[in-house]
Amino acid sequence: MGPRVQHTGISRLRWIVILGAVAWLGLSARLIQIQIFRHEAYSAEAHAQYLERRTLKASRGRVVDRRGNNLAVDVQATSFYAYPDQVEDPKRVAAHFASLSDKRTEFIERQLRGDKQFIYLARQVVDADVGAVAFAGVFQHPETRRQYPLGPLAGQLIGHTNIDNSGREGIERAFDDILREKDGSIVGFVDARGKQVPGRQQQRKEPEHGRNLMLTIDGVYQSILEEELQRAIDGSKAQGALGVIIAPRSGEVLAMANLPLFDPNKASRSSPELRRNRAITDVYEPGSTFKVIAAAAVLEDGLASLHDRIFCGHGTFRLANGDTIRDIQPHGDLLFAQVLEKSSNIGTIKLAQRLARHRFYEHIRNFGFAIRTGIDLPAETPGLLQEVNQWSRRSLATIAIGQEIGATALQLAMAYGAIANGGVLMAPRVVAGTIDSDGRLDDRGGPQPIRRVVSRKTAATLSEVLTGVVERGTGQKARIEGVAVAGKTGTAQRALADGSGYDPNASIASFVGFLPANNPQYACVIMVENPSVNGWGGSVAAPTFRRVMKRIISLPGGLLVEPAAKRPQKEGPAVPDLRGMTPDMARFQAQMRGLPVAFSGVGTVVVSQSPLPGRAGRVGQINCMLGAEAAYSPWKMRQALLVGNMPAQGSRGI
Repeated sequence: MGPRVQHTGISRLRWIVILGAVAWLGLSARLIQIQIFRHEAYSAEAHAQYLERRTLKASRGRVVDRRGNNLAVDVQATSFYAYPDQVEDPKRVAAHFASLSDKRTEFIERQLRGDKQFIYLARQVVDADVGAVAFAGVFQHPETRRQYPLGPLAGQLIGHTNIDNSGREGIERAFDDILREKDGSIVGFVDARGKQVPGRQQQRKEPEHGRNLMLTIDGVYQSILEEELQRAIDGSKAQGALGVIIAPRSGEVLAMANLPLFDPNKASRSSPELRRNRAITDVYEPGSTFKVIAAAAVLEDGLASLHDRIFCGHGTFRLANGDTIRDIQPHGDLLFAQVLEKSSNIGTIKLAQRLARHRFYEHIRNFGFAIRTGIDLPAETPGLLQEVNQWSRRSLATIAIGQEIGATALQLAMAYGAIANGGVLMAPRVVAGTIDSDGRLDDRGGPQPIRRVVSRKTAATLSEVLTGVVERGTGQKARIEGVAVAGKTGTAQRALADGSGYDPNASIASFVGFLPANNPQYACVIMVENPSVNGWGGSVAAPTFRRVMKRIISLPGGLLVEPAAKRPQKEGPAVPDLRGMTPDMARFQAQMRGLPVAFSGVGTVVVSQSPLPGRAGRVGQINCMLGAEAAYSPWKMRQALLVGNMPAQGSRGI
């Protein structure tokens, strides 16, 4: 028994030693793996457990008008998402978030019951509209949303951003590299509970906010232009309208309007046609407004003078190819100026025929037609004009009266601006510069002359002739008492889509002019698309020009402010109707009349005001009560159409 017991003990000891050695070898191998081969991986994992990275949100730059009014800003918003497998009541969740987004209840519920692991319920909901949300499986995180405080004001010009706050159209796209923000980050130490350890910040990258952009656009002018274009549409039962106002000497674009209006706040619910800035993307045959270019060419080349008489064939004229051109009213002999005053097609053609084809083509191009103006906006078209070697036997004649050529509203504005500027064509400017953190304007450069298109003498003669068009000719409805207006009417048919001819039911009524004629401060183009009532340029576009410009030059500091002695002391600006407007829009409208405004209550729109709209006289302050938009549903379309009278201070009879 003794020897067997001893042998067994030795065997056990041997196995213990062997197992211990194996364990030691395994542990050593594991240590070698962790400390040598997997060192970096495990270090990174440990590092991640006590370090936390947080995003520091940056803001996209603001877009403001020349008065400093905000046109585009960033606001704090909230996005909601869900893990469908954790949602307990899909139907109730879908119904709730359908009211916060453009999605239908059925669509959201179908997604919640689907096989996706993650879905967004609503993106970029403004915090004021969110309310308390408590649903199982639903979570939220903060985001930034682009907002346009003045709604559709200059909507096509400003453009919009996408869901990721990148510029997609208009100013937002053209200057995305300036406006775009770059988020920062902060990396700090956290304890076992995930809380920040004070004083243990390791790395910080500051957010880079986008630079603020100041436009040359004047929000007041823009609002007046849009309002009067809408009035023209309503009165003539037209399909749309365009307008451009520039400062001829600097080339600054003061207003650029496209109607129907587009609200960038609702970009996802709009069509590409509505968002398009037709003032630079669409070409139209300018019609009789183009006759001034033919007149300028023959005057500049010394082929005509104001004393010339042109026989206008008593209303008919046969071209070299056998086609017949007619005037609306028959005329015999007309003086040079009378040809434009009466808007005679025949007289204009006979003047243009004094030019060689290539020379007329050069004059047209010098005035900026068939060439992009170079404005800092996307999708500008150069217009349409065939090369001289492609002209037919009738091309010179028809181009002289504004047919067989396509131009944009901006090109017309700049061409007339060149006449107003003493014969020098300017480059259009829509951005004044960027604004730094201290509020200083970093100018993008001053006025940029392109070329001299006619001599100063020719420009002065044309201004005199165009003044006669308004005083005695087809543009009489553009006259403004006390101010000399120079301009030209136009009525042009629109070509069929297949190019086979003209649509008898489609036309463009237009007026282009500048004032004061002897010292031009403004040039303005008005185009009314497909009017069905009073469809002539002199009947619908010229009166619109008059109303727009009279209101603008009657603003405080303008050309027509009445002397204080003539203004009844008891009278004051009429109280505007602010109901249905957002606070920003209401404040803007009141500011235009020099009236202070105060807000009370909680909500997104003005639901009541005191004093009531229409009251004139001395008003201390307009007190507005805010409420929910639904509480004032009859006014939902107010802001989209900018409805509401905006009488300018000092204006008479508007």
